[in-house]
Amino acid sequence: MTAKAKVTVSVDRGLVSVVDHAVRHHEADSRSAIVEEALRLWRLEHERAHLEQEVERYYRSLNADERSEDQQWAKLASRQAKRLWED
Repeated sequence: MTAKAKVTVSVDRGLVSVVDHAVRHHEADSRSAIVEEALRLWRLEHERAHLEQEVERYYRSLNADERSEDQQWAKLASRQAKRLWED
């Protein structure tokens, strides 16, 4: 188990009601568990968005020859994947 840090936050009352309802109906162990899961999901989404930006930046940086080569590799990979699925 990792060490936990206690924090205090202000949250919209409507959201707190939804969280409390989930805890009362055993959909979650506690408010803290729900907040921790929400933060974990937020972090994953943030990392995914950052990765997408980096991939886009990479592809935008390619010159015409590099783009053409990349398209050729993509076609080859697609054909090979199709063969694997058909076997």
